[in-house]
Amino acid sequence: MNRQSLDADVIVVGSGAAGLSAALAAAHDGARVVVLEKSRWLGGTSAMSGAGTWVPGNHHMTAAGIGDSPGETLDYIRGAAPPGWQKDEDELWQVLADQSAPMLKFLEDETPLRFELVNHPDLYAEAPGGKPFGRMVSTLPISRFLLGRLWNRVRPSVKTQLFTYRELVDGVLKNPVRGALGMAPTLLWRLLTASVGAGNALIVGLARGCLDKGCTIRLEAPVTRLLMENDQVVGVEAVIDGEKRPLRAARGVVLATGGFDWNRALMEKHFPGLDLTGAPDTNTGDGQVMAAEAGAELAHMDQALISPATFTTYEGRRHAQPLLETYAPHVILVNRHARRFVSEGSPALGVAVDERGPDGKPAHLPAWRIFDSRYAKAMTLSMHFGAKEKGFIRRADTIEALAREVGLDPQALRATVDRFNGWSKEGVDRDFHRGETVWERFYTKDRALGTIEQGPFYAAPFLYVSLGTKGGARTNRHGQVLRPDRSVIGGLYSAGLAAASPIGTKAVGAGTTIGPFLTFGYVAGKAIARRNV
Repeated sequence: MNRQSLDADVIVVGSGAAGLSAALAAAHDGARVVVLEKSRWLGGTSAMSGAGTWVPGNHHMTAAGIGDSPGETLDYIRGAAPPGWQKDEDELWQVLADQSAPMLKFLEDETPLRFELVNHPDLYAEAPGGKPFGRMVSTLPISRFLLGRLWNRVRPSVKTQLFTYRELVDGVLKNPVRGALGMAPTLLWRLLTASVGAGNALIVGLARGCLDKGCTIRLEAPVTRLLMENDQVVGVEAVIDGEKRPLRAARGVVLATGGFDWNRALMEKHFPGLDLTGAPDTNTGDGQVMAAEAGAELAHMDQALISPATFTTYEGRRHAQPLLETYAPHVILVNRHARRFVSEGSPALGVAVDERGPDGKPAHLPAWRIFDSRYAKAMTLSMHFGAKEKGFIRRADTIEALAREVGLDPQALRATVDRFNGWSKEGVDRDFHRGETVWERFYTKDRALGTIEQGPFYAAPFLYVSLGTKGGARTNRHGQVLRPDRSVIGGLYSAGLAAASPIGTKAVGAGTTIGPFLTFGYVAGKAIARRNV
C-alpha cells in the first residue's frame, strides 16, 4: 500500500467499540477514514467483554411498551453520580441522555448488528429515573466470516464468546453445565458457522459496517506520536509495515486507544496494590500520553471498572476473569481488619473495594471472602477457578483457625461472622441491608442472607481488579479534547477508555462502559466529519 493511500480525512487510533463507532459515523457522513490498531487483534478491550450495552430510551424499549425519556435518564445519572461530579460532567451526561438512542438505531441501520433487550435492571433502579428493565441490550450472534480476510483477527477473550450477554445473564452463568447442555444444538451450529456473541459479535458487526463504508483498517500499526501544526493536530506518526511514517488527517484524529492498565508508572501512581487487570496488554496509555503531550487536561485517572473477578491465564499471563462470587448466601466479604465494609451484592462493590485512605492507598485491602461448606458446594464455578492455584482457597475446621491461616484477628473474625449469622437468622442485614435493592434481588431473590456455620470453613482473596481504567483526556460534548483552560485542541478528539469517562468507578448500569463509549464514539465521529478545515 502506498503512502498516499493512508492519508485520510480522519484517522482513528484504536479498534474497540468507541473507535469503530467513531469511524463508522465519520465514514457515513462522507469522511475518508483510516483505523490504526497497534495489536495484531481487532477489537481491544471491547472484544473481550460481555458487551452488555446500556442504552437509555432505545427503540427496543419503545417497541416493548417501556417508557423512557432523556429527562428521566438525566435525573437518574445525576442522582447516582458521586458528589461533585455534576459541575464538570453534566454536559456529557446530557449527551448520553440525548444521543444514546439515536446511536443504537444508527448501528442497526448501518451495520449487520442486531440487538435485543436483556433482563437486567439499572444498578440503582429504585432511584429517581431508574428503570428495572429496558435500558440493557446485547448483540445477537453474528458470523466472523462476514469480516472476510479479517475473520480470524478478532481479539479472543478469557471467556467463551459463543453466548450472547442475554444468554449468560439468563442462565449460563447461574448454571454453566445445564445452560450449555440446553443449548448444545445451537452452540454446534455457531461453531460450524463461526458465529459469536458478546464482545466479539459487537466488533464483527462494527468492523463490517466500517469496511462497507470504505474505511481502511490496519492492524499491527502502532501510533507513536501526534503531528501538530500551529497548535492543532494534523495527523499521526505510525509504524506501518515496520517503518515509521507520517500520516496526514485533513479533519483530525480520534484517540480511542483504551486504558492504561499495562502502564506500570501510571498504575502504581493511580491504583497502588492492584492485583490483576482484565484488559489486553496493548492498553499501555498511548492515548493518554499523546493527549498530554499535545496539551490536554487528563482527568479521572483514579477511576476504573473495578469488578469482582477471579483469575485465569491469558496470552501466557495471570489475567482477570470477571465473576460475581459474593451475592450468594453463606458468604461474606471482610477487610484486613476482619470486618464487613459493604453489602456483598452491592452494585457499588467496586467503589467500596477501591476506597482510599488519607495516604491514597486502599483502605480495606487485602479483602477476603469467608464462606462455609454450603457455599463451596453450590458455587462450583468459583471453586473451579480457585482450585487452579494451590493455596488460593484456604480451609479450616473453625472460624478462628481460618482467621489465623490468612492473617486476620481470630476474635474479630469470629465476632463478624456471629453478627452476620444473627442478621441472617433475623432475615434483615441491619449493617449493610444486603439483598434489599432491585439489583441485588435480581440475583438473589429472597436468598441473599445465609449463615456461615457449617464447616469446614473457607477463605479466598477478593482480588483487587480493574477491567479497564477510565481516566484520560477531558472532552466536550462533541468529543473534542480540551486543555486545562477548557479551550479546544483543534483536530483532536477522544472517546472510550482513552478519554476521561463521565461515569467513573461508580457505574449506573452493567453496560455503562460499552454503551456510553459507543455513544461518545458516534458523537465524535459525526463531529469530526463536519469539521471545517
